[in-house]
Amino acid sequence: MSTSSSLPPPYYNDDRKSFAFPTVHKRWPTIIQQGIDDVQQTINENKAKVSESGTVIVNQLKQLLDDFKSDATVRQFTDKEIQQNKWLQHYNSTLDSLNKVRKVTWQTGPWLYLECYLYQFIHNFFILSNDSFWHSYDIFAKLKTKTFNQSEVGVLELCKRYQLLSQELEKGKADKEALKLLFTEFIDISLWGNATDLSLLAGNVTLEDIKSVQGAEVRKKNEEKILVNDLSTAWDESGLNQGNVSRIDIVLDNSGFETFADLMLSLFLLDSGLTQSVHLHCKEIPWFVSDTMPKDFDDLIAQLKDSSFFPQIHNQDPQAIELVSSKIESYYKSNKLVVQHHPFWTLDYNYWSIPEFKDLYSDLCQSQLIIFKGDLNYRKLTGDLQWPKTTSFATAIQQLATSGLPILSLRTCKADVVVGLPEGVNEKLIKEYKDAGNEVGEFWSSSGKWAVISFNK
Repeated sequence: MSTSSSLPPPYYNDDRKSFAFPTVHKRWPTIIQQGIDDVQQTINENKAKVSESGTVIVNQLKQLLDDFKSDATVRQFTDKEIQQNKWLQHYNSTLDSLNKVRKVTWQTGPWLYLECYLYQFIHNFFILSNDSFWHSYDIFAKLKTKTFNQSEVGVLELCKRYQLLSQELEKGKADKEALKLLFTEFIDISLWGNATDLSLLAGNVTLEDIKSVQGAEVRKKNEEKILVNDLSTAWDESGLNQGNVSRIDIVLDNSGFETFADLMLSLFLLDSGLTQSVHLHCKEIPWFVSDTMPKDFDDLIAQLKDSSFFPQIHNQDPQAIELVSSKIESYYKSNKLVVQHHPFWTLDYNYWSIPEFKDLYSDLCQSQLIIFKGDLNYRKLTGDLQWPKTTSFATAIQQLATSGLPILSLRTCKADVVVGLPEGVNEKLIKEYKDAGNEVGEFWSSSGKWAVISFNK
């Protein structure tokens, strides 16, 4: 395992072969402009009530946009800001260390640190407002709601599949082989955040159909774009194969349909008896635009029950969506489905630091399997460093590899860092991606077209 002195450097915002470069020059300004538009819309809707305080926030966001464009030096959080949120002192400590290597500016600093810093910086505009109206305001809430509302087809598909599956499970027909195949299917849905491309649960299939030759062909096709796949190992080593798992944790990524897919995975795990409880970990503040906050979980249940939010589903298949929403609520009320949050998840730290946060670490140690969802969680697991692509996952997660935490990372690749690849695969994909007409071949790893499923215990 690498020592701290031999660690590779992080990805920097001025590296044109890193996805950091288009992120800071295109994506971040777009996010801030959308934020300005969102706050302005809220001001217009509430008229004089929040006009003055809202205008202050709009001007702060505009200044941040100017700072991006002028490549301003990134400042430390002030005493006033830290007084409001003590966790920000961790950011200042990191910034001190980074400035000793090279002065941190918006366009040249380390990508992951600045991206985390950015969302805390924006959050301060709201929690420090003189008007309490803004203190719990989610600048991305309207976008989250709109995006989930556009997922009606996928939600309907999953609700119908779940209804059929629950009937099969109630008949007690699921043997160990079928449960493993269904686990794989739900993991695939959770991985890609897309039900419509998967067909193991489509139509009126039975558990026998899933185990058929045709089912095997579907699985093989689904796995072609998964470059590392440790799922079978995770099934065996977590205890799922023996059916003696008391708790599974999911560190959530995006809200809306992706969280809905994670809830479908959770329902399957609980209905099948593969686990006794599922703990979902959310972010405490608006984070990376679409990350799930506790309120987003509550909103999702309300949206599923609201016939005006998904009118097509409530007209076509009301029983299916009612079954799903009632099952989620039932497990939630009985503490079999637990929603948690901790300030650590919105710090700039790599997840190598989890053992240093004793309350979080001791809680996670109660889990037999911790599923880390999505790109950001993978970046934090691996430090978002410039690891050679053939580096083992165990090396890239450093001290977490020997922490005793059973880690399963489900990640569609949307940033530079990828580890665990066989020799030659990275070079092959660079060529393939460039031959497809893309200017930077290295951006295959941030295209979202490939995925990795990495496990360590």
